[in-house]
Amino acid sequence: SAVEELEASYNDEAIEVGFNSRYLLDILQQVRSGNVRFAMSDAASPTVVHEVDDAGSIYVLMPMRV
Repeated sequence: SAVEELEASYNDEAIEVGFNSRYLLDILQQVRSGNVRFAMSDAASPTVVHEVDDAGSIYVLMPMRV
């Protein structure tokens, strides 16, 4: 078990969400630039990950219960 906090630009109510680190790393290893966008509606719904500099890259990440 581990906890990691990342700096992000976020302009809505605070949420607490958890992801399987292996799945997150699998996605991030495919990203060429350093910027990604996480699109989420709440902590229990699937999260869509887009690479900011590549409009064709779309990944879906399922959250874990925290």
